[in-house]
Amino acid sequence: MTGLLRRAASVAFLALLLPSPVAAQPPAAVEFFEKKVRPLLADQCQSCHGAPGKKAKGGLKLTTRGELLAGGEGGPALVPGDPDKSTLVKAVRYDGDLKMPPKGKLKPDEIAALEKWVKDGAVWPTAAAAEAVAPAPPGGPLFTAAQKQFWAFQPVKDPPVPAPATPNPIDAFVRARLAAAGLKAAPPADPRTLVRRVTFDLTGLPPTPEEIDAFAADPSPAAFEKVVDRLLASPAYGERWARHWLDVARYADSNGLDENTAFANAWRYRDYVVRSLNADTPYDQFVTEQLAGDLLPSSADPAVAADRLTATGFLVLGPKVLAEPDKQKMVMDIVDEQIDVVSKTFLGLTVACARCHDHKFDPIPTRDYYGLAGVFKSTKTMASLATVAKAHERPLAGPEPPEAVAKRTRLDTLRKEVKGLEGKFGATPEKDKEKRQEIHVEAEKRRAEIKELEKAVRPAVPMALAVQDEAAPADVKVHVRGNTLTLGEVAPRVFPRIVAGEAQSPVPAKASGRLELARWVASKDNPLTARVMVNRVWQHHFGEGIVRTPDNFGRLGERPTHPELLDWLAARFVADGWSLKHLHRRILLSDAYRMSSANDDKSALADPDNRLLWRFNRRRLEAEAVRDSVLAVAGTLDRTPGGSLLANGNFEYINNEHSRGGVRYGSARRSLYLPVIRNNVFDFFQTFDFVEPHVPTGKRAHTVVAPQALFLMNNPFVAEQSAAFAASLLIGSGPDADRVMAAYRRAFGRAATTEEAARAGAFVKRYEAGLEAVETDGAKRRAKAWAAWCQVVFASSEFVYVD
Repeated sequence: MTGLLRRAASVAFLALLLPSPVAAQPPAAVEFFEKKVRPLLADQCQSCHGAPGKKAKGGLKLTTRGELLAGGEGGPALVPGDPDKSTLVKAVRYDGDLKMPPKGKLKPDEIAALEKWVKDGAVWPTAAAAEAVAPAPPGGPLFTAAQKQFWAFQPVKDPPVPAPATPNPIDAFVRARLAAAGLKAAPPADPRTLVRRVTFDLTGLPPTPEEIDAFAADPSPAAFEKVVDRLLASPAYGERWARHWLDVARYADSNGLDENTAFANAWRYRDYVVRSLNADTPYDQFVTEQLAGDLLPSSADPAVAADRLTATGFLVLGPKVLAEPDKQKMVMDIVDEQIDVVSKTFLGLTVACARCHDHKFDPIPTRDYYGLAGVFKSTKTMASLATVAKAHERPLAGPEPPEAVAKRTRLDTLRKEVKGLEGKFGATPEKDKEKRQEIHVEAEKRRAEIKELEKAVRPAVPMALAVQDEAAPADVKVHVRGNTLTLGEVAPRVFPRIVAGEAQSPVPAKASGRLELARWVASKDNPLTARVMVNRVWQHHFGEGIVRTPDNFGRLGERPTHPELLDWLAARFVADGWSLKHLHRRILLSDAYRMSSANDDKSALADPDNRLLWRFNRRRLEAEAVRDSVLAVAGTLDRTPGGSLLANGNFEYINNEHSRGGVRYGSARRSLYLPVIRNNVFDFFQTFDFVEPHVPTGKRAHTVVAPQALFLMNNPFVAEQSAAFAASLLIGSGPDADRVMAAYRRAFGRAATTEEAARAGAFVKRYEAGLEAVETDGAKRRAKAWAAWCQVVFASSEFVYVD
């Protein structure tokens, strides 16, 4: 009993040390409710079912979750988790006699939002949480003292490093927290584990046996530092970390939603990110280019000029309801999506929740939302708002001279005319030789002109998704409840005042405000930007961020587990010129990163979530790293960088047949270069928890489900690569035990044990024997048996997990 009490006391003590989120409800679910459901209920339902001073119709009020559960005269309106049994959902679907709202059915996307909300548990933020951040009373200051004092809005401090001193200050911060909790760090990882870990972290690929051997044999104290520097200098570094950035940039090669058309030039933005990361472009410059690269001073270097334009594709890449009949709503929906991705990606704030009402949890008034909306509404994102709208693109070279445009136009006309004449020729009876000859002569004339024009016309100017300022930038009015038809006061273009301050210089009247926004976001004085990016890098190295909600540093997000360390790293990041590679080195060379994942019973009981970093987290590889590792180990990986594998023309429709075509996904290129088709993501990616490309995602889900193992056991791609792996092992002579050893070193980075080698040999022999009845060729039986064993290797936990 005494031992149990001691353990309970230690857990209670640790609970005092560890931060916890304010609300138990998932932040993403709360955000969905605030953006999609609360405004819908307020706009469409509460005038009859919850208006102050009025009797609720049918005895049903819809102003709290409890009221929905209690229901009215017809019983409960809500069954959380089951839309089909919820009267609210059935009513808005117009299923049965009850049809709500009575004046007209909701739009399909509104019904879908209610269905999703109910299916996901009908999260409704608690009153206690809302009261805790009550706004300042009218007539008083804009924000309360408590709101201003929230940790994320405080200036980044440069805290003293805790004693005792350590070679890497990161370890002093980590050990101080462990010591306070009476815990100790795990021992160092062995060389093989460490080099495999860091190679996957920085390149997304497995280390070669030669790289492992070289590290293990290097007695120098700087051996690991040399490995880190080699990996950071590898082109694969930019490819690996570009994918992390593309998750938050909601990158895709198609629009998705209602009209899934191709973004055939989106790949230019992806390649820009790879180049920038490999060049260690300062992060503040990287941010500025994506928000306002087109507004920076002109550069004489064509490559720099092209990159600055391409970078603004960040603002264009989002999904859009292209066939939205209400064009003003469409414009504001695009603006809302831009506010959402910008605020989450760079600031870790859910500003878009303030579109219809003041943010319920963070001090972001609706007026500040529309201050940002003015910036993006003054930015041209769409080339056309026609029946099926098109995203805006800009040429990456100077405009073609008028004579070149005329020649290109003439060329297009001639090609169409030849096609028409060919059809006419085919439709003319053979007996009408004179007519056929006449058509033939006309067609040949045009073909000759085409041939000459093709020599004169240069290749088409490359285009990139990009924005530019509108001709007449302007502030917008607050849209009451988000409704484009109900306008309130003008909201001058400002940035969130809780961070940027209440006395801001006005945006120049003839500018959109994007450049000013970019400079504010990328400022060293912004308390959020450096913290958010440092946290993202930390998360991808340790599996969890110092703040475990990387896209939400607001009140519903988690508090930092090591707040002083977060600020220390953010201060160093800025002092190092915003260098991401310096940041990587600092983190990777810490003892905290080089710990093993060994378990300790006492620590696991006191800190089961490993918030205090007493060991390294074992992690499953992401979808791309699993696929790339299969190709790399099989010896078939194509390392060609950049370019597009999209088979569709620009803005053409992408249907299911095309998006699943072998031409697109059968490539041996790195997974980064496979197209991301919204509404129809590649099966391999979906199976291994790829992001939802419609929204910015700073933290992927990590599931462990049977279909993942079944996929590796049955997928034709894995079988094909297993055969290639086996073929490479069977080259030359030598004992099978050597082949097993080579396979283990390539796949797992270690030698096979005697028992493992024996089991592998026995498996191959049994498999060969089982094929004798159906395959007479001994060489083929042997190849198939080894391929089957190689597939077992690919399907093993050790292959897809990193310690």
